[in-house]
Amino acid sequence: MSKLPMRAKAEMAAYGASAATLACVPSLELLPAHAAAAAVSGGCVWWLYRKVKTRDFHRTIRTAQRVLGPVTGGVVYAAAAIVPGRPWWEPAVALGWGALMSAALPITRSTWIPPADTAAAYPPGFRGLVMRLWDGAEVAPDTRLENIEQTVSPQHPDFTADIVAPAGKPVPRIELVDAAAAFGVPVACVSVGDIPGTGPGRLRLTVAPTTRRGGGSIEEMWADKVARAGGAIPGSEIVRVESFPATGDLPARGMVLAQVDAGEIARISHGQLCSAFGVEPEELRLVAESRGREALVTLYESAPLKASRRATRELLTLDAYGRYTIGTAHDGSDAKVHMQSAAGTLHGFLVGVTGSGKTVALALMCAAWALAGLANWVTSARPDAQMSAVGRHIDRQGAGPVFTWWMLKAAIALMDIRGEINAEVRHDFSAHSPYPGLVLVLDEFNSLVGDEVLGGDIAHMTDVLAREGRKFGIGIVFAGQSLNLSKLGGEASLRDQVQGGIGIVLRIAASSGGIAARQATGGLAGDVDLADIPDRFNARTSLMDRMHGVIDDVPGETTQGVGHTVTGSAATMMRTLYVHLPKDGSPDGLGDIFPADGSINCLTGREIDALTELGLWHDWTTPPPTGKDDDGQDDDGTPAFGGVGSFAPPPLPAPKKKTTVKDKVLAAVDRQMTAKEIRAEVDAAAGTVRNALSELVADGRLHQVDHGVYAPVGHPTDADPSDDQDQPQLPDGVDGELIVQAADLIISSQFGSPSMVQRKLRVGFALAGRLMDALEQLGIVGPADGSKARDVLVSPDAQDDVLRELRADFTLAADD
Repeated sequence: MSKLPMRAKAEMAAYGASAATLACVPSLELLPAHAAAAAVSGGCVWWLYRKVKTRDFHRTIRTAQRVLGPVTGGVVYAAAAIVPGRPWWEPAVALGWGALMSAALPITRSTWIPPADTAAAYPPGFRGLVMRLWDGAEVAPDTRLENIEQTVSPQHPDFTADIVAPAGKPVPRIELVDAAAAFGVPVACVSVGDIPGTGPGRLRLTVAPTTRRGGGSIEEMWADKVARAGGAIPGSEIVRVESFPATGDLPARGMVLAQVDAGEIARISHGQLCSAFGVEPEELRLVAESRGREALVTLYESAPLKASRRATRELLTLDAYGRYTIGTAHDGSDAKVHMQSAAGTLHGFLVGVTGSGKTVALALMCAAWALAGLANWVTSARPDAQMSAVGRHIDRQGAGPVFTWWMLKAAIALMDIRGEINAEVRHDFSAHSPYPGLVLVLDEFNSLVGDEVLGGDIAHMTDVLAREGRKFGIGIVFAGQSLNLSKLGGEASLRDQVQGGIGIVLRIAASSGGIAARQATGGLAGDVDLADIPDRFNARTSLMDRMHGVIDDVPGETTQGVGHTVTGSAATMMRTLYVHLPKDGSPDGLGDIFPADGSINCLTGREIDALTELGLWHDWTTPPPTGKDDDGQDDDGTPAFGGVGSFAPPPLPAPKKKTTVKDKVLAAVDRQMTAKEIRAEVDAAAGTVRNALSELVADGRLHQVDHGVYAPVGHPTDADPSDDQDQPQLPDGVDGELIVQAADLIISSQFGSPSMVQRKLRVGFALAGRLMDALEQLGIVGPADGSKARDVLVSPDAQDDVLRELRADFTLAADD
């Protein structure tokens, strides 16, 4: 009974209920019941009559089998209804009919044959094992294997077999991946083909893990396709062949270790290697690695890098060897990179086209540097919202050639400052230095050095920092869709400095293997041959499928984050960790990977003070000085660049204040005024005045009392007497708690220095500037005067009263 399918059990239950009905209902003289029984039986007879007229014997017999129950049940019902009374034989006939129909199961039996009472017994030995594996994997349900023969010897698992479908049905389409998984062999070792002289109901299955499809050993295939002159790995020979079953998320794989002659270096052509093993490069199932004269080829049953792993602080924290995990390698292990190269540099490079996951990789690297105690300055050619989100967790972040020029200028001066510190402690930068390491990230480097005005200076200063920054704890990380180092001075020496550091190559634009990788990285990847990364897994349909009319328009999964870690002459295919960087303005996941206390690593007070005295510690948005006056400029008007040991920054020219429409509007609005009155006072186009009013209201610099009515901020109005006096206007990113902490610090020290606030509160430079602006609005400090400390307007005697008022303004709990 337990072996019956559910539809058979349902039919038996229906016959039982019908038998009970036939035993009592016909004698009740119910006209609706008589009509229903006549309709069911008559309809079935009409259906059978129509099938008989088609002269299709097979369908007629099947229909007769299906209507047997309703028709015979109608006969029993009619006999019981015609005979008056309720004779003894009516219940007996009804129960007999139900038992007979339950045993015959005419409806279900038409499409189902009950299984045998005993399970099918597999023959002993290799044939039984193959049959059991095939049936258990359900590669092609309802098929079986026949004529199983081992093709090499009883000691080799290579075999052929016939796939046989049920009578009258063809063998369904078989995926080679499923067939290979059933027997635990690489996909390239499995083939399915026609058998001459037979129909589609019988196909030939060939499984050859130690021989190739056309016959011959894997050694012969390797010699013919891989090791020959001009092959995938010229001059190589197989050392060992291994296969491993699937474990966890890692698919089953076969591995071949080969080597070339002593004195030679193994060179791999990934495209040719895929062709030799019969796989498409877009599948990303074949991974080849070279180490000197050895090469390791791994062929997976399916792409091993489809799943990404979420980044955590633990993964991005340095291990005992100074490494952090940037992603997951193709073999399931952690893909780790060193924080410093063997030479002690903090240099590196990151290459990837748009959509390859470059911004996520940069965020991971910045988080790892922050967790290791390093300060970080990031610049790019153009503003980027996602990098701006990263910028909230690091010391300095900006965009454009001007920001980059000042950043590099400050880093050059910092080498002089740290040189003095090194002389005092009697050693160059190390973990014991009294200042943190500093990493400069130059994103879209080609665009930065291509700037017509500042590109030359940027290239020159970058070269100096890359060559000489090691002993001062300053590193350079180049990033972009491609890198061009031809504009840098010591190109060869620069490559030597950077190659040993962090190297990550994601998807690049070209598709010509190792040559494209060398071009895209500006030679920083050395002679490493890197497999091309497509934009999606299995991005195209095979030509065989197209020939058979199989069209699969479902796009493959994205390969965002898939690439290689490169160190020296070694490369490992991996997929970077994942951190949420939304594009819709929703909260990001950066707080989960940067330091938990929210602190930001910055320079020491001595360094910031020294840079401030040199005029280099500001927002880095002021255009560099130009002109031919005696201000440290070259004759051609470009900013001058002194030597590393003799930096003398040019003085900033006094900026000429240009009166804007907003300034005119603010000067005119000294009371509650209508828009018409303001336009009459301001000498500008009406539309320009309207735009200025809207922007001033949005910026919180003007109060909109009502539609078309404006007043100065803090000015009492008829419509809103309280206005906004009870709640101070704060810049973006500044909260009341930070205001109170900064006020407490400045009043107690009587020193209004933004760099001091930055160091003590562990905040970024930009946020420290906004804090000082907020304190100026609250009357605690005076206005900014260049890089000088601001005047403190509150005496220490009034500190408690001021802090108490601030806590009340921001509804903060008072200190105990």
